Amino acid sequence: DDILTQTEEESYVVSGYDIYTRIRVDKDAVFRVILNESTGDKFQVQGEGDLIYNMYPNGRMSLSGVYDINDGFYEMSLYNLVKRRFDIADGSRVSWSGDPFDAKMDVRAIYRVETSASSLMATRISGMAPQEQGSFKNDYPFLVYLNVDGELTEPKITFSLDMPQDEQGAGGGQIYGQIQQLNNQEAELNKQVFSLLVLNRFFPSSSSGAEGGTLAVARDNLNNALSDQLNMLSSRILGDSGVQLNFDVDSFTDYQGETPEDRTQLNINAQKAFMEDRLVVQVGSEVDIQGGNTPGQESSPLIGTVSIAYLLDEQGVWRIKGFRRNQFENVIDGQLIISGISLIFTKEFNKFKELFEKAVVEEANKQQENKKEQEAEAASNNDKATRDEEN
Repeated sequence: DDILTQTEEESYVVSGYDIYTRIRVDKDAVFRVILNESTGDKFQVQGEGDLIYNMYPNGRMSLSGVYDINDGFYEMSLYNLVKRRFDIADGSRVSWSGDPFDAKMDVRAIYRVETSASSLMATRISGMAPQEQGSFKNDYPFLVYLNVDGELTEPKITFSLDMPQDEQGAGGGQIYGQIQQLNNQEAELNKQVFSLLVLNRFFPSSSSGAEGGTLAVARDNLNNALSDQLNMLSSRILGDSGVQLNFDVDSFTDYQGETPEDRTQLNINAQKAFMEDRLVVQVGSEVDIQGGNTPGQESSPLIGTVSIAYLLDEQGVWRIKGFRRNQFENVIDGQLIISGISLIFTKEFNKFKELFEKAVVEEANKQQENKKEQEAEAASNNDKATRDEEN
């Protein structure tokens, strides 16, 4: 009879692993995270730290330690129009004390911008003399802080403004005082941060009760902000086509009529260079957005200003320019067409006397070179005459 045999198979049960790992992050290690491929948003950090990673038999994981960020940046795109880069500030860190996804964030990122403080200080400078207001119109460095605190899964993001320590005394300390006051007013702070990030300028304060000077300052700054936005849009659309398109919004009060009238004009200028940038053609026009034409003034033509400039030398020191523009003189003369040609000389100098000193030095050097050439030529002729006599 056949003998039936059965082989007994051994089975193994994996109960889990107990892993203990110590991770030391070198300061030269760079971590990059692409947050959005379409917009190019990315996050990059570089730092060092000691971390301990555990994995227990039941599958639970834990991570403990601190990662100190020494360098890095966060680059973001705002409304697909402009890119802003935040540099990670010293002292930023990420720490773990258990669940790897419960990291504690303590990160400060800084966006630096230089802009005028006139809009920020509009309510304070409205009653000042023009010469006192001038100092607030200068560009000062401002710091926009992006603060990330709390847990990694639920971060708390806030903003704050600051100035470099050596600039905090600008304007008698009034500018820095206004910055500190803004940091305690969340709604106004968020509005100013948005304006700085998108437009690179402060938004005119809306808390002013004054009408005259402050209203004019606010209107001018709103026009500048709108002009900057239009210019950014044109740069993005035209790209590297070589065409420069500039916009300028101008609001003013016209007193030429029987009653004052508020007017707003949009100035449009297009420029393109030809012949290896030696020939520059510029055309422009004005479009009335608010208010009618002044009595006796015709509507602006489609192309109101034309200028053609040719660089006579590569540096552009000498150039010849022809132009044609429309200009409203007065009610009697009306709209005039002014044409002309000009020869332009451009020279850079720090002091007025340098303009002539440099010319004198160049002339002296030229004479010295001519003298050396003449002496060398005379010596050569003498040598030739001597050799002829010897022969």
